[in-house]
Amino acid sequence: MKRGRNSFILWLALPLLAAAFFLVVLGADRPVEAGIVQSHPVRSLVDREAVRIITPEVIRRRSLTLRWDLQDSISNLCRKNRSGLVSVTVLNPRTGEILAMYGRDSSGENCTLALNPYLAASLFKVVTAAAAIDYAGLSTSSTLSFTGSAHTLYKSQITEKKNRWTTEVTLAKAFATSNNVIFGKIGAMTLGETPLLLTATRFGFWKPPVVDLECTPSTVFIPETEFNLAELASGYNRYTRVSSVHAAQMVSAVVNDGSMIRPKILRTSDTGLEKIMCRETADELRAMMCQTVRNGTFARAFSGAQKDPVLKGLTIGAKSGTINGVDPEGRRCWFMGFAQDSGTGEAITIGCLVIRDDRTQVETSELARRIIRSYFARPALVAAKG
Repeated sequence: MKRGRNSFILWLALPLLAAAFFLVVLGADRPVEAGIVQSHPVRSLVDREAVRIITPEVIRRRSLTLRWDLQDSISNLCRKNRSGLVSVTVLNPRTGEILAMYGRDSSGENCTLALNPYLAASLFKVVTAAAAIDYAGLSTSSTLSFTGSAHTLYKSQITEKKNRWTTEVTLAKAFATSNNVIFGKIGAMTLGETPLLLTATRFGFWKPPVVDLECTPSTVFIPETEFNLAELASGYNRYTRVSSVHAAQMVSAVVNDGSMIRPKILRTSDTGLEKIMCRETADELRAMMCQTVRNGTFARAFSGAQKDPVLKGLTIGAKSGTINGVDPEGRRCWFMGFAQDSGTGEAITIGCLVIRDDRTQVETSELARRIIRSYFARPALVAAKG
């Protein structure tokens, strides 16, 4: 590990160690549900009920950052498709402006669903990957091994023993294919609890992400055993939760060379960037997220991007996450990613969740793809490129 990176991580770790102590230890006499450390929301400037249904009038009257063309496009895509639940946030990673915030469930449109946390699944692998790079000196090319299926997680798989069923892959490939065993072993056998929780704190867990709108903080599974560490690091648990707005916020650090933006929904609100990792770590995460789109879990969804007149000029990176759950019943399917114009540098980040049931017709990856295309096909951007 480079000396500069060591100094950077030490500088970050000192205040975060204190924060983690107060969150985990002093929070012990607060209500805790199944391994989740709870936090209290800050006072908001915009009432949640005021943005339950978004219209052009609501945007104009309250001077919101939302773009009606994008908001309406997402609404039309979701309205035509039946699904258990949809939660979408599109963010400008430079300014922090929430460009679209949409939600829909069985009762109809409810845009505040984007402010609620849901099972994060493999999205947490972004946190684990950053911790592995910063604290263990791993890189995209580091070679790691696993035995058995990559998408299961058993105690017998958390071992360094090798046999004829053992496979070696790079960290980048393990990330792109969402390998539970590799990330479980990194958490349990390489990192341990403190680096994971410190990195999660830096990424904004336990904190309300939006500066001017009440948003329930994302939470992390607190491990009690070595196997719990594997469950936390891989995302293979039913306690770590993330909202779509926080997912979009986390990816902003990848686009901003390690600085994470604080989202806002009022044009007049102040916001700012917080350095949560060094540029080298952000570059490594960016490369792994791009590989996920090129030849990982989202390869099929974006297979024709190079032939598309809009998508071919973009750099797109993402992380997937899937897990079954209840309330509502169904399979949680996540897209957390970014798209950036290679010429102008214009970028957006996206947190997109679809909870699939028997009637679902919309796919998370297809919804994200259409959102990206809709945004970058806007006449103003096309004219700027021309």
